[in-house]
Amino acid sequence: MKCGHEWLETRNGMCLCPECGTQIEIKDTKERVIRDKSYFNVITTIEDYQVVRMFMMMVEMRKGMKASPAYLEIGQYFIDPKGNKTVVGLQRTLGYYIDSFAFGSPLEIRNDNDAFNHIADQWVYPRIKVTDTIKRNGFKNSTYHIHPVTLFQQLLSNPKAETLMKSNEIELLRHLCHHLADVDRYWNSIKIAKRNGYKFKDVGMWFDYIKMLERMGRDINSPSLIAPQDLKTAHDIYVAKVNRQRIKEQREKERQQAIEDKAKFEELKSRYFGMAMTDGEIEIHSIDTIDDYYKIGESQSICCGTAKYFLKESTLTLTAYIGNKQIATIEISLDDYHIIQCRAFANGICEYTEQIAGIINANKKMIAERKRA
Repeated sequence: MKCGHEWLETRNGMCLCPECGTQIEIKDTKERVIRDKSYFNVITTIEDYQVVRMFMMMVEMRKGMKASPAYLEIGQYFIDPKGNKTVVGLQRTLGYYIDSFAFGSPLEIRNDNDAFNHIADQWVYPRIKVTDTIKRNGFKNSTYHIHPVTLFQQLLSNPKAETLMKSNEIELLRHLCHHLADVDRYWNSIKIAKRNGYKFKDVGMWFDYIKMLERMGRDINSPSLIAPQDLKTAHDIYVAKVNRQRIKEQREKERQQAIEDKAKFEELKSRYFGMAMTDGEIEIHSIDTIDDYYKIGESQSICCGTAKYFLKESTLTLTAYIGNKQIATIEISLDDYHIIQCRAFANGICEYTEQIAGIINANKKMIAERKRA
């Protein structure tokens, strides 16, 4: 449906048009009209401005007719000699699609948005014209699949981008355009590595590696560290080191938290330690250590430990047994001593709830005396 030529083709898959030589994918369809659109950009100059002109190409293909493309300019990026950008474009309309434009609107100065930013990063017409300043700063007639607006802004305003472009460090330049803070932070390391002949092949992995060196307190200006012969091996070694350090730090954090929790727990609950009550069948006890909260929580499949019931100021957690078998975990209010919840295994309903409530009611005076102690 490109040149309009028709012929009988019996093969499946791909073939060439005998008329114009276009490679064609054979598709079984009843469509007789296909409309498609795409975007491309023309990079040029107007006076001292670097300009990225954005065009929409629309094609309507009908059976038996030659395709008829049409073109519409939908916007331009103007970049001044200091790297500041201005968008001139069509008005956008409300809609689901990113390229919803009011095609009858004039080209006017607009606020930059995701639509223009996305379209400016599409196909680039190969005949590129740039300002003398950008040419002086190392531009070699290719954007290297870097967003052209970002690339020109950096070349006009950032000496580091100029240095990387002139030294042909394209991968580093691409990283700078997307992660400027990384390059600024580790610029000295980059220069030292380059002076020692290091070739930046996997830039993303190298920056991850440098960050891990810094986290581990290593010298990120040492050529032997920052310019490894085998980056992947060095990277993997420090991944393991950082993981060990992270586990160590987490354990220390948990240890400090445990110390703080224990002090708070004893301040809140120590007056109830050793408390017991019974009706002759059921025995109810206080929980006297944080470890016991976690052990009970694990054995009974409840959250009294993980939810830190031991730090609740206005409630008290108790356990109930018949013989050696735990039958319930109870939370009572320290305001009026009523049962907030009485849970059997795995948060099930306890069949002894009323009997347990009777034991607690009979011992309210003892609990109140402990509270005042």
